[in-house]
Amino acid sequence: MRVIFDTNICIDHLRGFRPATDYLLRCQDMERWISSITVMELYAAPHITAEQQEKMVRLFDGLNGIIEVDMDIARKAGEFLRKYRKDPGLNPIDALIAATALHLDAVLATRNKKHFDFIPGIVVDCPY
Repeated sequence: MRVIFDTNICIDHLRGFRPATDYLLRCQDMERWISSITVMELYAAPHITAEQQEKMVRLFDGLNGIIEVDMDIARKAGEFLRKYRKDPGLNPIDALIAATALHLDAVLATRNKKHFDFIPGIVVDCPY
């Protein structure tokens, strides 16, 4: 089984939120991925500490990989935006992460289940 972690799960872990860390540990027997978009969002944090940066590197090292946005993912994300941008309000970042999850055939782990529930074929896990 594959799982892709949404940015909010990673942020919670980096901030020391125990349920997020416990969830990441429970997923150790799975293929674990993040999108390059998540990497961008994590590095965009305005007040990231040296300790959090070290923790981020350890998180990245423990994954099976980081998925780059390619033409297939970008096209699928664009299709999602065309259909769902106005209603229910899908944003480009979530469209890219959803398209990446579908591309990988992975469960999307997120706290923001409502951001993705309307996308056909996506499997969302809200772990806490």
